[in-house]
Amino acid sequence: MPGRRWWLLIVLIETLIFCTIGYNLNGGRPSVPWALSGLGCGALTVLVIIRAQTSPKK
Repeated sequence: MPGRRWWLLIVLIETLIFCTIGYNLNGGRPSVPWALSGLGCGALTVLVIIRAQTSPKK
């Protein structure tokens, strides 16, 4: 699992991917809803990674 130093990079990469998709679907103009959903998805991914790293091993 990636450590803390990768969390911001994960969020930025997912945001960039969503921004690119929104830009292409919006006819070459920036799309704020797609950017916000990218931030949300990146944050959710990092939270899941944190949860998986801190959960007790059985």
